[in-house]
Amino acid sequence: MTEDEAARWMLKEFEEFGFLYQEGAATHLFQYNDERLAYFDKYSNLCVGKKVLALFNSLTPKAVYERAGKFWRLRLETDQPGRQQ
Repeated sequence: MTEDEAARWMLKEFEEFGFLYQEGAATHLFQYNDERLAYFDKYSNLCVGKKVLALFNSLTPKAVYERAGKFWRLRLETDQPGRQQ
């Protein structure tokens, strides 16, 4: 799976369910054994690859990331400016 394919898979999941949990996406991408898709950070957290995340963000301009719940969702009128809430 390429980084672009990974971002498009994330987009498909996001559009299908209206949200996407970071852990679920990273776990799915980790199965490809490619650190460009998913990797462990210095705190041993499983993360989506940086380029994959950048591509996903460019595909989802109306999405925000809920830091507390660690998931992406559609922006609400009550959200603060910025990508993270």
